[in-house]
Amino acid sequence: MKLRSFQMRLLLWGWAMLILALAVAFYYSSTLVGSELVRDTEHISWQQLDTVKWLLREHAEFDSEQAMDVWAKTLSHKLGSRITYIVNGRVVADSEMEYDKIAFMENHGKRPEVVEALMDGSGMHLRHSTTLEKDMIYVASTMPSCAGMPAGVLRLAVPFSKVQERLNSLRINFLWLFLGILAVAAGLAAYLSRNMGRSIRAFSEVARQIGEGNYSMRLRSSPGGEFQPLASSVNAMAKKIEFHIQTIEDQKGQLRAMFEGMDEGVMALDSGGRVISYNAAMDEMISMPETAVGRTPIEVTRRYEIQNLVDRLLSEEIDFVKTEIDLMDGRTVDVSGLPYNDHHGARRLILVFHDITVIKQAEKGLRDFVANASHQLRTPLTSIKGYSETLLDNPPKDFNDARGFLEIILKNADHMNKVISSMLALAKSEQMGKALKIAPVSGREVLQRALDDLIPLAEDFGVSFDTELPEGHGLEVMGESDGLLHVFHNLMQNAVKYSPKGGVITVTAEVEKNSVAFCVEDQGPGISKEHSLKVFERFYRVDENTIDGHGSAGLGLAICRRIVKNFGGEIWHDGYGEDKRGARFCFRLKAPKAS
Repeated sequence: MKLRSFQMRLLLWGWAMLILALAVAFYYSSTLVGSELVRDTEHISWQQLDTVKWLLREHAEFDSEQAMDVWAKTLSHKLGSRITYIVNGRVVADSEMEYDKIAFMENHGKRPEVVEALMDGSGMHLRHSTTLEKDMIYVASTMPSCAGMPAGVLRLAVPFSKVQERLNSLRINFLWLFLGILAVAAGLAAYLSRNMGRSIRAFSEVARQIGEGNYSMRLRSSPGGEFQPLASSVNAMAKKIEFHIQTIEDQKGQLRAMFEGMDEGVMALDSGGRVISYNAAMDEMISMPETAVGRTPIEVTRRYEIQNLVDRLLSEEIDFVKTEIDLMDGRTVDVSGLPYNDHHGARRLILVFHDITVIKQAEKGLRDFVANASHQLRTPLTSIKGYSETLLDNPPKDFNDARGFLEIILKNADHMNKVISSMLALAKSEQMGKALKIAPVSGREVLQRALDDLIPLAEDFGVSFDTELPEGHGLEVMGESDGLLHVFHNLMQNAVKYSPKGGVITVTAEVEKNSVAFCVEDQGPGISKEHSLKVFERFYRVDENTIDGHGSAGLGLAICRRIVKNFGGEIWHDGYGEDKRGARFCFRLKAPKAS
């Protein structure tokens, strides 16, 4: 069996050397012989050019350029080559073109062979002819004035197709010979290796079955003397693999269920700090690219803090590193890194990403609430305390003298009550947004209710309302009547409070493609551009160092924004009080879908 194996190796090496030899011969025939054919064709072309030059010098004087063109066509037919005469780039005669079309031929002064001939006396170039649509060998030589023709360049073009035909014929013949030899060699190889091939196929099939998990397969007979030890080893290995694979698959299933079921994002890195795998929570949290595996954390997350954490764990002998990062969408993530060693002892990493946005928002909300509430209540509370102490320390004899102090105390107490009521209203609107069921509501009817409620207040302030609504339209929007009424009340009350006496408040509505936009515009002092977005924030007032003259808590517009947002709409300030007076607040709500 060893002898037969040696014969097979020898056959394979001999076949390889045969292929190499045939490849070299093929290269020689197609390259070197081809080059020789090209040189022969070039030599013939130069000989023909010299012959044409001699005939032209010995020719009698031509009557005209057309006479020379006729002569060139006649001679070209006998030589089988194209003859062209060029004077200062202009084609005077061409054997392949009709005479009446020669005048329209492009300038030939920049042809490579012509340029070389003008510089050195002669030139040659091989290229594709656009006129004849074939490859040509061009040879050119300068000509003195003779036969009645001015000095110029005589060019001869020989078709290269003949050389290519001979070369292609040689290649085809040799290719058939090459294929024939290979076929004979292949048949001989198949004959000699048939028995061994049958044994190898049987061995491969058993190995494939074991590789696919069918561990009951065994090599029951030796495929060859050489393979007997290998067959025994495979049979023993299959038993061990079967046990280990079952254990690994059980553990893998458990780990994958845990890995994919976690709310925390998990990323595994190799010893080089490159991503091995990650779970679905990680992809949802950071939107991992499809090519994340094999790349570094900074490439897939674009966060240097994570890369610094990884570099530190890989370079230092530490067991745990933790950091916090703020994502672009406003979320805050707690990142923990833990190293471990693989079966080769290499240090690898596991990064765990825990979304702590809710915790951070709750902490920030609590801090903001305490700060804003303290700020809003401190000033009126201080005023109440001061005036109360004044009344206690120096009680006036006449009650009318104390009325002014008591009115200030009452005003500040009312302000504190409005602050607390507005805070409760805002909290209620935020809570309602989580379970709010919106339905079609007539914006025209709700607006009329708001007008009926606020006309008495407007009369007290000396202002009036003017409505500009589209006729014949109910202005239906998706929302809830009480919430929409609150928005109209707040915007129109603010307009009343800040309008000058005799001012007009304009309320408009515009029906758009899939929505309805309402606007309330007053003629008051307006709001500057720098405050136009901030006015919708909680507790925000243009002058934050004073209590609003009307007892405002700075939460009305924040409540309006929350209600409109709950309805799926948007609210904004339009008009900045710079080029014109007055403020213009608008909000847009979706219109019900047509049934």
